[in-house]
Amino acid sequence: MSTRIESRSTAVAVDGEIVAPKTSSRASRDRKWRLKVSIGQVVAILAILAIWQGISGAIIPAYLISSPTSVISDTITLLQTHTMWTDISVTAQELILGYAIGVVFGILVGVLMGSIKFLSGVFEPIIAGINGIPKIALAPLFLLWFGLGIWSKVAQASMIVFFVMYYNVYMGMLSISPMLVKLFQVMGAKRGYVARKVVLPSLSIPIFAGLKASVPFAMIGVIVGEFIAADKGVGYFVLQATQQFDSAGLFSGIIIMVAMVLIGMRIVTFCQNRVLFWQKQGHGR
Repeated sequence: MSTRIESRSTAVAVDGEIVAPKTSSRASRDRKWRLKVSIGQVVAILAILAIWQGISGAIIPAYLISSPTSVISDTITLLQTHTMWTDISVTAQELILGYAIGVVFGILVGVLMGSIKFLSGVFEPIIAGINGIPKIALAPLFLLWFGLGIWSKVAQASMIVFFVMYYNVYMGMLSISPMLVKLFQVMGAKRGYVARKVVLPSLSIPIFAGLKASVPFAMIGVIVGEFIAADKGVGYFVLQATQQFDSAGLFSGIIIMVAMVLIGMRIVTFCQNRVLFWQKQGHGR
């Protein structure tokens, strides 16, 4: 009996700190809190849908905002058609390609600019100036360069994602302690070791923050490109629904976009939890 109590209350020394183990009562409180939050979210969503249903037709004309029941019915019908799945596949392809290209180049340029002071001095004002250009203003230019196919949308999305990733990684590089790097070098550590043990851990959180934030921005770039010129895609479908005053179809297209973004963010979160497991353990202390 005493052994069981003693083992449960024993503190653990981690990195010089005395850390008490997570008690069952605290875990129970966490579960209750998550349950309350989930219930609150469900209640809030149901309240919004109820208000929407109530004002549709009674206060605001139904052709302007439709209604939840009509939107749900229309969404189910659309997802049973081959045309809608073709639009989804085209938008998904543009989203994935634009996201991947923007992420790769954003990380590379961010690391280079943060590592080489001369490069940052020369190119940082230029990059800031280009970033100041409204991205929608470049859509016709990408259309001229890459044509009506998917690559004009990929270019639009990748450019937006590039700046999100670049600034996250660049600021992450600037936040790395030079004294810590010099300390490792004085101790005889090679560049590869310093990169693995200092640079990568310092950049992991900014990188994943950028990866998560880039998903909706990539979708914005794709949809803007499809609004400008396209004959397929979810953005094209939404534009057609708007021109036909089909509010139910418009909201159905928006729901599909949101679902695609949420799936993408969920994938990034899953990868983040796998890679940054040490961060989760630290918060659990």
